[in-house]
Amino acid sequence: MKDFSGGEVRLSGISKTYGSFTAVQPLDLTVPEGSFFALLGASGCGKTTTLRMIAGLEEPTTGTVVLGDKDITALPPYKRPVNTVFQSYALFPHLDIYENVAFGLRRRGVKSVKQQVEEMLELVQLGQYAGHKPSQLSGGQQQRVAVARALINHPQVLLLDEPLGALDLKLRRQMQLELKRIQTEVGTTFVHVTHDQEEAMTMADTVAVMNAGRVEQLGDPADLYENPQTTFVANFLGQSNLIEAEITGKSGDDLLMKVAGERLTLPTARCSARSTAEGSAVLAGVRPEKISISHRDDGDDIPAGRNRIPGTIVDSSFVGVSTQYLVNSPAGQEIAVFEQNVERDSRLAPGAEVVLHWNPAHTFGLDAAQDIDAGTEEVTDE
Repeated sequence: MKDFSGGEVRLSGISKTYGSFTAVQPLDLTVPEGSFFALLGASGCGKTTTLRMIAGLEEPTTGTVVLGDKDITALPPYKRPVNTVFQSYALFPHLDIYENVAFGLRRRGVKSVKQQVEEMLELVQLGQYAGHKPSQLSGGQQQRVAVARALINHPQVLLLDEPLGALDLKLRRQMQLELKRIQTEVGTTFVHVTHDQEEAMTMADTVAVMNAGRVEQLGDPADLYENPQTTFVANFLGQSNLIEAEITGKSGDDLLMKVAGERLTLPTARCSARSTAEGSAVLAGVRPEKISISHRDDGDDIPAGRNRIPGTIVDSSFVGVSTQYLVNSPAGQEIAVFEQNVERDSRLAPGAEVVLHWNPAHTFGLDAAQDIDAGTEEVTDE
C-alpha cells in the first residue's frame, strides 16, 4: 500500500471572524505527523471552522496553514493534499461500493484502479460488499466506504467532521475502534472533530479541548482527564466535583485546605490556581469514581490520611456497572459518587448518613476565580 505520510499540520495565528463575531480566536496548533488528533468541544466552539480552514473550505481571517514544509493557506481545496469525511457520508446512491471508492481515482484519470480499490475495501473490511449499493449497507458500513473513498486518494491528512454523529450508540462505539484501527494501519494523520468526549478519548492520541473559539487545553486524553487546568475542561471532559476550599498552609509537597470545618489535602503539583498562599480560595476537584462512600457507622474503619467529607445521601441510581449517588455535604453542594457494584451495602440509600473519602493524590486544584459551572452546559450558538 502506498505511503501515506506527509508531515505535520501547523496552524500559526489562525483566526476566523464573520463581521463582529469571532468564530476562532487567533491560535497556534501543531498536529503531529501520523497522529490521531481530535478537536473536541460543544457546538459553536470553533472546532468545525478550524477544520474547514485546514480543508480550504473557509479562508482564515489571519494566520497560516502549513502542511509539512508547504504553506497551503492560499491553495483551493482541490489542490490541498487533504480529504474530508462528513457526517452525511455523501456517497453516490446510483454507484455501487466499488465505483464509489474508485471515483476519485477515475476523476484523476487513473486507468488501472482494481488493485487500489480492492486494497481499500480490504482495509475497511468491506470486500464482499463491492457490488452493493450504499442503500443496502448499514450506517457504519457506509461510513467505512466514505473513509475508503477518501483514503484511496492518499491524502497527507484525513479530516473527519463529526463522522459518527448519525450512528446509534452501539454502532458508534464499534466505529470508534474501527477508525482507530484504520488510522493505525495506514499511518495517515487524522484530524477528527467531535462534541463527544468518549469518542475523542477512545480514538485520539492528542485532544484539543476548544471553548469559545480558543483551545482551553491540549494533551493526551488521560492527562486532560486526570489534570484539567480549567473548570471548563474539568466539567466538559467527564464529570467533576468542584469544592470551594480555603488554603490553610503547606505540609511537604501538599497543600492543606479547609472546607466547612473539614481538612483536605491537595498535592501542590496538581494545583493550577494562581495563588497557593495561606488564605487563598481554591476549587478542590475530585472525579466521582475516585470517591469511596461508607456508612457513618463504619467511619472508624476508613484508613487514616484520606480526605473525608461527611454527608447525607439524597439520591441513588443503579446503572448496572455502578451505583451513582448524590450526597448533600457541608461543603455547600451536592457531591456525586460513582461506586462499582461489587459488594453493595443496602444501608446506602437516600437519607443515610455517610462519609465520603478518597486518596488525597486524586485531588486537583483550580483557580477559584473561574466559573465553577463552566462546561456543564453545551453552547448552542453557531
